[in-house]
Amino acid sequence: MSQKPTNNELLLRVDTIYGMLCDGKSRTDILRQGTELWSCSERTLDSYIAKARVKLEEDCRISREAFMAEALAGYRSLRMQAERRGQLMCAKQCLDAQIALVGLAK
Repeated sequence: MSQKPTNNELLLRVDTIYGMLCDGKSRTDILRQGTELWSCSERTLDSYIAKARVKLEEDCRISREAFMAEALAGYRSLRMQAERRGQLMCAKQCLDAQIALVGLAK
């Protein structure tokens, strides 16, 4: 087995496994690739997987307000682009979506 990784190496390994989880890799795939890449034990890799899952959960936790602000900004940007191009129907649809999103539609 390999020697203990530095903190930066550990973070890189967790980030690599985070990417594997995002790609839908199974635990078995991650264990196989982790063993090939870093010569780690199954127990060590399970620890990395656990840390990567915590990071994934944190990234998925977005507040309703933050999501709403992001969605409204996206619609605003699309509406402005549509207006510049003279695509008024698209601009109106973006405005309608914004109104529905904030709950002002009847």
